[in-house]
Amino acid sequence: MAASLAEEIRQAEESAKKIIQQAKAEASRLVSDARSESERRTKEAKQELHQKFRQEIAEAESQAEKRAETIRAEGKKQTEAFVQARKSRVEEVATWLVKEVTAKYGLS
Repeated sequence: MAASLAEEIRQAEESAKKIIQQAKAEASRLVSDARSESERRTKEAKQELHQKFRQEIAEAESQAEKRAETIRAEGKKQTEAFVQARKSRVEEVATWLVKEVTAKYGLS
């Protein structure tokens, strides 16, 4: 009976060791899976953020280009208005300049 009891204890201890080994292996696998999942999610998040960043940059560039076109158009209108406003004086200034040059240097 004592031998039988000792054998039961030994079997229980072996069974407990196997259960502990299996639990450690399962825990290791779970930790490994969790790390892999964490790395995958981190990578996905980085990719999504990078894509969103690129989209925002493209949108900002597009808006800047539209604004630049508006500014160029306004500048062109202002330049044309300036030229038109001074156009009538061009002939007057040219005539005055010819008179000044011919008065100083003659008609040679």
